[in-house]
Amino acid sequence: MVKSGAESQSMTTATLSEAPAAAAVSLCGAYRHAVDAKGRVAVPALLRRGLPESSVVGPNPDHRLGIWPPDAWELEISRFRRFAETPAQRDRLERQVMALTYPFEVDAQGRMLLTTAQRSWASITGGAVFVGLGRCVEIVGEQRWDADDLDLDPDEFTRLHEHVHRDDVSPGAPQ
Repeated sequence: MVKSGAESQSMTTATLSEAPAAAAVSLCGAYRHAVDAKGRVAVPALLRRGLPESSVVGPNPDHRLGIWPPDAWELEISRFRRFAETPAQRDRLERQVMALTYPFEVDAQGRMLLTTAQRSWASITGGAVFVGLGRCVEIVGEQRWDADDLDLDPDEFTRLHEHVHRDDVSPGAPQ
């Protein structure tokens, strides 16, 4: 985990020549950043580079926010629309989701502004954790992240990996 915003924390840095090319950047890793009194928080550069223009910040499950690239967001919204059983239910779901959704914009310092409602939704007070999930970036308050105890257990991961790949016979699949 990369941490910033506190002098006592160690920081990992890479020079531009060590950084991966923008096309090779995927949305992965976990990063802690301090949130200032106005709700501004630095977006990790490695994640920021993987997010195209027109990305949005919206609600995610489990009291988290997501920064969604436009194509992934459209897919997510279409799932809500298909879930609705009536036009009235669809409209209500859209209102609820879209009320917490804003364009993803960063200032010259690479910071984004989280609204009061967004910070409340994701339990963000003094610090936020950004987690790349491949399809989107998740944002959650540090206390909630720490309480979830999401450390990866090597033995548990090995069992999961074997289960997921048990019947994988696609070309190039690891054996």
